[in-house]
Amino acid sequence: MMNERVIYPSLEGYERDVINSTHAGFGSRLVAYLVDGIVIGSLKNILLNPLANLFNWDLSQYFLAPIFSIGNMATALIYFLYFILMTWFFRATLGKMLMGLKVVSTTGAKLTFLQVLTREWFGRYISGFLWSLLYLVVLFNPKKQGIHDMLSDTVVIHERQERLRDRLESGMKQNNSL
Repeated sequence: MMNERVIYPSLEGYERDVINSTHAGFGSRLVAYLVDGIVIGSLKNILLNPLANLFNWDLSQYFLAPIFSIGNMATALIYFLYFILMTWFFRATLGKMLMGLKVVSTTGAKLTFLQVLTREWFGRYISGFLWSLLYLVVLFNPKKQGIHDMLSDTVVIHERQERLRDRLESGMKQNNSL
């Protein structure tokens, strides 16, 4: 049901727009991602730097290539764990919560751990290629899905609009049953 919205041509502009437009666009998702970047950077500094000092780690030491430094691998672990755990437990990261967004399954069912893992690990890894330009897919997709959303059958929605849409739809059903 999440994929297909019923079009109500008899409704006046605002109500019809609310019912049919709950998907979050690129701008609000970008702001949420920037907030999440600040949170991840803070977590990195709070967790990684004290551990490095405690265990006398050289974060610039690397295996095979500089990209595989201890600091880079630990930062990647914090990055992916943040997105996976926040989406699994809350259906939103702190940035999404601040923007009133949440991740839902396109089927309307509860998110599975495989969906979350696919979206937040594999999908984000793919979307991060080419200087993160693949996130721009959201701008051109009618359901405002990124590659990571399409791979995991998820969509990011405005939570407040979804609640309003549900109330309007239930009101329409009640009026039609009279």
